[in-house]
Amino acid sequence: IAKDLVIEEIGEDGNPLPPPPPPPSCAGLSFEAAREIFKLANHYQLKALEYYVLDGFVTDHVRILQEISQMYRTILWWELDHKRAGAIMKRRTRMLSPLLDVLNPKVYIAFWRQLSFEVAEVMQQHYELRAHGKLPEAHAPIEAEEEADVHQPKVAAQLNDIAQKSLKYFTTFIESYHERGVIPAKIDDDNARVYLTARLNRARLRTKMVGLPKDTVIELHKEALNEYEWIVDYGARNPDIITHPEIHFGKELELC
Repeated sequence: IAKDLVIEEIGEDGNPLPPPPPPPSCAGLSFEAAREIFKLANHYQLKALEYYVLDGFVTDHVRILQEISQMYRTILWWELDHKRAGAIMKRRTRMLSPLLDVLNPKVYIAFWRQLSFEVAEVMQQHYELRAHGKLPEAHAPIEAEEEADVHQPKVAAQLNDIAQKSLKYFTTFIESYHERGVIPAKIDDDNARVYLTARLNRARLRTKMVGLPKDTVIELHKEALNEYEWIVDYGARNPDIITHPEIHFGKELELC
């Protein structure tokens, strides 16, 4: 019985005090605290990489790099400086993209998909940052930054390079589901949402190339339109992607 007793604290007015607030769900409640946690974790992750080298410990090596990438993704939530945010994104892509050159997709298909999608997504975010000054998942309002002047050839070339690389890795991810180059009639429910998201993002990126010849722009928009039409057709053939709790792709279909 004693275990079930709840002792209420009484205030000066004789009424019970409200219960204390629950403890925070995380340890880093400020940028300073999060940065110190990041430094400590990064130190030990890098020490672990010295032992778990790629040649001999493929699974452990890749997982550690993925965890470090997610640490950078988390610290980016606090970052409000565009240049530092861009540097973080570049570091993540430099960390993960080389793995796709050495991993065998037939042996490490799960890693292959995880890495290609993450690299593509980070590069897409980098494009939005460079082109429009948008920071992903920022925890506070950021100072407005002028959009890039896409009429400058150097700026246009840089943006197109980022977009092309993002396209490349989204395509790598998408084609990993195509047996012998054949698009399946249906993607399994566990992977349908991320697969369709990759195709939607690929279509969007094709319409964001800047400073290109008119004929090239028209072809890219035609490819994007074909992609959107394929997604809409897939939804018509598989209407459960709207209601399935693991997919829930209704809003995205409306965008197509």
